[in-house]
Amino acid sequence: MTGVQTCALPISGAVLEGVMLLESDPRAFEAWADAIKASLPGGKADGAAVVNCNPFTLGHRYLLERAAAACKTLLVLVVAGDRSSFPGSVREALVRAGTADLGNVVVASGGSYCVSGATFPAYYLKEKSEAAELQARLDAELFASRIAPAFGIERRFVGTEPYCQVTAAYNRAMEAVLPRHGVELVEIPRAETGGAAISASAVRQAIRDGDLERVARLVPATTMDWLRSSEATLVIESIRAGSGRH
Repeated sequence: MTGVQTCALPISGAVLEGVMLLESDPRAFEAWADAIKASLPGGKADGAAVVNCNPFTLGHRYLLERAAAACKTLLVLVVAGDRSSFPGSVREALVRAGTADLGNVVVASGGSYCVSGATFPAYYLKEKSEAAELQARLDAELFASRIAPAFGIERRFVGTEPYCQVTAAYNRAMEAVLPRHGVELVEIPRAETGGAAISASAVRQAIRDGDLERVARLVPATTMDWLRSSEATLVIESIRAGSGRH
């Protein structure tokens, strides 16, 4: 009888009470990092942002534009997987399209290591809980102790979070964890329109309401072009039929 062997990914300080990250392939992290390094100048990035972009909005564009202006090279890691309304491949493509004019931005998949089903499944529940806090700390420790050193990252950029308790708690976890590993957390105020922060949830609600004029005010032309394409039909139908927050 054979089985899949697992090993704990070595993460300094990240084997927390009640939670740890297991992998079946001890080389998986290095393989993921090496593939990204091949697209980075000198294999390094001094700044990073981890984004879900469900979908890519003008708020995301504002955050990444501000972050890129403060960096030599900005690595943007897009949360992988299909737990959001927009599939992972679509979200990553929209981020690439929406930042194509920013010459010092490199976009890559966050794989299993950034707000993934392995590190932070409670993120998708959008409910603050003890499990969510533990997972937020695990994800922050993984970034600070393994991801940042792998790429030479000195700063991680995030947007302020006025709406989601889980994301706001994640920001606070990073604020506590990252500086202990020599990584600065830079929190950038969210872009606003009409007195409210631009959010992907507002875009999805506008899609649910059939208000494409409102959507067009919240997303860049690259995202709007995709939403008007035939490729978006099933995603739009699914959003209109559902009531989930993600």
